[in-house]
Amino acid sequence: MAKEEPIFPINGVDFFCKFKLTGPSVDPNGKKAIEFTKSSIISFNLEENFFEPFVNASVTVNNPYDFVENNVFTRGDGRDKFSIELYNTKDKRPKDEINLKYNFVIANESNSVSKTDRSNNFKTYTLIEENYFKLNEAIPYGKRYGGGGRGGTAVAIGDIILEILEEVIGPGCIDEENWEPGDMVIDNFPEYIIPPISFRYSDLIKYLLRLYYFIDGDLACQGMLTYDRVTEKYQLRPISKIFGENSELTQEAFGLGDLTDEKNEGVVPANPVDQGIPTNKYTNVLSYTNLTTPMVTWSNEFFTNYSIATTDRELGIEVKELLTIQNVKDAWTKSFVDVFKCIGGAPVPFLPLNEAKSNIFKPFILPYKKEHVRNIAKAQMISNLTFLNLQLGIDNMGDTNRKAGKFIDVFKRNDRTEIVDDKLLGRWFVTKVRHIFQRDRYSNVMSCIKTCVGPDAGYINE
Repeated sequence: MAKEEPIFPINGVDFFCKFKLTGPSVDPNGKKAIEFTKSSIISFNLEENFFEPFVNASVTVNNPYDFVENNVFTRGDGRDKFSIELYNTKDKRPKDEINLKYNFVIANESNSVSKTDRSNNFKTYTLIEENYFKLNEAIPYGKRYGGGGRGGTAVAIGDIILEILEEVIGPGCIDEENWEPGDMVIDNFPEYIIPPISFRYSDLIKYLLRLYYFIDGDLACQGMLTYDRVTEKYQLRPISKIFGENSELTQEAFGLGDLTDEKNEGVVPANPVDQGIPTNKYTNVLSYTNLTTPMVTWSNEFFTNYSIATTDRELGIEVKELLTIQNVKDAWTKSFVDVFKCIGGAPVPFLPLNEAKSNIFKPFILPYKKEHVRNIAKAQMISNLTFLNLQLGIDNMGDTNRKAGKFIDVFKRNDRTEIVDDKLLGRWFVTKVRHIFQRDRYSNVMSCIKTCVGPDAGYINE
């Protein structure tokens, strides 16, 4: 007899839902795993973050009469696994695009026990992605990476990260077409990265990403290590290239207030002009939005100039120079604002600078060559101007196709314009997507950023 497919209704639509707990040991009765039905899943939360290539999740399951303990022997040594797979069976898009599929290691468990009824017990698991668990291993003592040697070619930071991932996770985990080694090389003697004894592989990768920069014209840009769950491979891309490809990376459009259709008819001038962006009148309606503008405390902390310092190893003196926002603003605007299109005029960068702000400097000191320190500081400044800018939160009906690292459009069909439209309407970059399942309901909470406002708001920078 064929095994019945795990199809269950969520939000009134049939979803393929597979939740599986696997222990490392087989008990005398041959039991090693539990496949939970959707009705036994009280809640499931998964977060995909553009700034973190490894997802985290938590799941709460029914555990009547110690059902879990009586079916799977868990050891708590990192070999207890929990896998999930979810997608809308009625969705016509390719399955690999909409399939929410991950393998986790159980990091922790907690129990909610009824004092009167053993059938009403619950168990919550804290989950970390399997690859991240592998990278949490300590780096062996004396291990070193990179190094061109005297007279050799120094290795780029991106190539060192690639070496680490292939060593720990395995060959074939890299998307070579979307992997940019970058322009930062370790060329200070001895030209090796020698991790501290306390470092794990994940610590080393995060340290290297902080040093990474990519020269794109007049800009130095940070690169982002991301995981593509469609290809199941890791990518390392400069943020300027991602923004430059915003038309290809726009996944859907959201209409404000009223019903929408695929034609996006009746858009106001601040809306991007690209047509054919998928729009669903049920899942892409925004009844309300959570818009945040960076105020004084935030902007004084992050929208600042840098006082760069390093040591000239040949002369033994400290070298200093100043890097100001005013000096990089035009190049930043070209790569992170002018790449967008608006009906009614060019978008305007949202970067109001007053005289007091132009006199704020923060120290930036690293033990590398002057040009490297300057470019690392410039890349950090560019990221601050980009990702700590206008912010939007969206809480909406769930869709497993939504991913961090993509763009969305926000538009409205009526002709009535409001002051907020210049900020709210337009193309947003998605930095975080939370997939939240509560019983038979599924929703997404999305965090987005935007670098520009509509053409009618040109007065903000005066």
